[in-house]
Parts: sequence; C-alpha cells; structure tokens
Amino acid sequence: MLVIFIVVAMFLMETMVFAAGSTTVRILSPANFSVLPFYWMQKVGEPAGVQLEIVLSPDHMRSLSLLSTGHGEYLITGLNVGAKAYNKGVAIQLENVNAWTLDYVVANNAKVQSWRDLIGKKVALPLQGGPLDFLVQYLVKRERIAADQIQFVYAPVPQAVQLFNLGQIDAAVLPEPSVTQLLTNNTKANLAIDVQKEWGKWHGGEDIIPYVGLFVNQTWAQKNSELATSIAASYIKGVAWLNANPKQAAQLGSEVLGLPESVIVEALQRVSLDVPSRATTKRVVDEHLREMLEFSPELVGDKVPDAGFYR
Repeated sequence: MLVIFIVVAMFLMETMVFAAGSTTVRILSPANFSVLPFYWMQKVGEPAGVQLEIVLSPDHMRSLSLLSTGHGEYLITGLNVGAKAYNKGVAIQLENVNAWTLDYVVANNAKVQSWRDLIGKKVALPLQGGPLDFLVQYLVKRERIAADQIQFVYAPVPQAVQLFNLGQIDAAVLPEPSVTQLLTNNTKANLAIDVQKEWGKWHGGEDIIPYVGLFVNQTWAQKNSELATSIAASYIKGVAWLNANPKQAAQLGSEVLGLPESVIVEALQRVSLDVPSRATTKRVVDEHLREMLEFSPELVGDKVPDAGFYR
C-alpha cells in the first residue's frame, strides 16, 4: 500500500508540474513581420513555462472578436483598430507599438520623386478612409496639392500590385514586404517616395509612424500581471534578436510567411521594428491619433483613447 501511495503521489506531482509548466497563451495576428518575435520566443522557449499558440489570419475583425470574447490573449493589428475597439468598450490595452516604418510609394517612372510628380497620375491606395489613406491625404494637403489633382484608385494590396504590373496605374502606396516583392518582380518599378520621411518633414524630423501595435486582453492581463509583463519583456528581446540577426530572421520569416529569404532580408532593411519606452510610445501615439481624429473621427472611435489604453 505504501509503494502504491508513493507511486500515485509521484504521478500526481508530475502531472501538476506539467500543468503548471504548460500555460498556453494564444496570439492572434496577420502574417507580418511583427509576429516574428513570437516565433523566436517559441523556438527559444521564452518565457519559461509558457506555450505560445500563434494563430495567423488576415481577418483583423475576427481576431479582435476572438480576443474580446476570451479566445485569445494577444492581438497584433493596426494602431487605429485597437484604439477604436478600446473606445467602443472592448477590454483591450496597448502593450507596445513595434512597427514604425513600413510604407513607400512605388512608381513606374524613375522621375517620380515627390507628391507633385504624381499630379495627374493614377495612384493606388489600399482602403478609402483607412490609415494609409489618412497618411497620404495628410501629406498631399501639406504640399498644397488639391485631392482631385491626383487620381486615387482604391484597391487591396494584391489588386494594386496587379494593376501596377498591367500598367493600369502609375504608382501604388504599399507596405513592406509587398514593396520589395514588386521591385524584385517588375523591372519598371522604382522606389519613389519614403512615406516616413515625408511625415518627418511636418513632425520635427521624426520620421517614424506608429503603424502596428501589440494588444492584450485587459481582463486576462490584470489576472496574470506577472506573466503578461514577462511576455512583453520576451517580445522586446525577440525584436532585438531580429534586428541583430537579419539572416536568421529571414530564415525564420521564410518559414512562417512563405516568402523568399532574399525578399525578407531586403524588406527588413526598409522596416523599423522597435519597442521604445512607454513615455515615447504614448507621446507619439497620442499625437498620431489626434491627427487621425481630425481626418476621420470614425477611424479612431470618435476620440483619442484615455490613459487606460496603455498597459
């Protein structure tokens, strides 16, 4: 009986240790560069005792719905998507902003180097009234160019690339890695305008734009504060690893995103992945969302989020 008791006790202890060491945390994300630190965390076992379940989907609204209903702990999505959800009462908080440089204008003419060079031309934008539409309209207005002087064609990125390749548009505003893919596959494509540098002209030379945020389910984070803090710290280590190891990052990205390593290496040279301090993030994000609010209140949920937006 004593032997049986000891065996059963050891089995229960092993079971409890396994359960305690296999906390599952689900990350919902599109297939983009911002999710790569989580794959690095998976590979190296960061943080210890956490099993990361990464679910890739291009459907931001579905992922947001899963997060808000407790079917996910973290969400990677556009800054304004998270801000709007927070303002609508969703229990969501911004853990960090991690992607600050993404968008460029690709043109079919090497002479195109400014917004004025696009007057009278057809230019593709992903979504009317969306974040990139806001950026372009803001910058064009700053250059004193009337909105109707450029013929904007609204089309999703894959369609915009197709229109460009068919010669049906003159230029397209695209994110990485679509920019690199187009430049690689079309010899007539030229990198014409760096959207971030254009933004910096009107923001004291600060040529960064808060594009992509890592959001956390607020209810879960409050109940698991230490774990959430640990995951956030590991994510920052993952970003640092990506920046310090571009070739290995490209290998990882190729496995996850299904892109050639050469494309990822080149694209990462034009992408700024970084997690600055909370104070810097809040300052830049608040300013950006205020300008978005002026452009379209609906884009951010009718107001700039309060301090509770930031974890």
